[in-house]
Amino acid sequence: MNKFILTFLFGLTVHLALGQAELKSDFDKAVKLLQSNNYKKAGDAFSNVLTKVKDDKLKKYCFIYRAFSYNRLNDFKNAITDLDKAIELAPSDLASYTDRGKTKAYAKDLDGAKKDFLFILIKDSTGGQAEAAFYYLGKIAYSEGQFEQSIKYYDQLLALAPKDSEAYFNRAAAKGMIMYVAGSIKDYDKAIEINPNYMEAYANRGVAKINMLTKKENIQPTKEQTSDACADFKKAKQLGDKTVDEMIFIYCGKK
Repeated sequence: MNKFILTFLFGLTVHLALGQAELKSDFDKAVKLLQSNNYKKAGDAFSNVLTKVKDDKLKKYCFIYRAFSYNRLNDFKNAITDLDKAIELAPSDLASYTDRGKTKAYAKDLDGAKKDFLFILIKDSTGGQAEAAFYYLGKIAYSEGQFEQSIKYYDQLLALAPKDSEAYFNRAAAKGMIMYVAGSIKDYDKAIEINPNYMEAYANRGVAKINMLTKKENIQPTKEQTSDACADFKKAKQLGDKTVDEMIFIYCGKK
């Protein structure tokens, strides 16, 4: 699942009201600026279209795309204002609530973000926007130290998207925080099964295996006992993770 679900439809065909067709070219140019990561010029270009546009559909996408430009410039206040306006124009478009919820989270308004994601779940508990809502609610709960609630959100996400390796990874991390180490390892297993090159999952699974060994006051497990964990650390390093060097040095004898 794409965790960054946006109404970012670069191939969008906008059917304009009579007398507004001349704005299609200006809109397309603004989209190309956004595509090329020229966010300031893109925002200015969408602002220019908004001074002329009367067609509500085009106006909505100008607000949405300008919000994306603001987001990339870390101007979350103006991004939220634009998404508010887009939602006023099309209150049934749940993707805009996803975008606004994410932006509120970036702006550290976690209560506001949760409100948007929970609203989505009232309207849609099984679709793509629901998956995004469960994902972000899980991340917010984790950030607030509500690890059991985070696990519940990922449970619901995985019921909809059972092949989502990142959801397994995130749920594994939450389980680790409440010392459910065996469950954490199983989730890392699943994440790696789905994505065999999941570097972070190998590293975290290695740590979880060490935690499993040492939680019973086995402070200095033998090399034989740590062999599985060491295999994970070495695989993570092979995939490019340099943070595991210390664990390899401590538990595996050499880098």
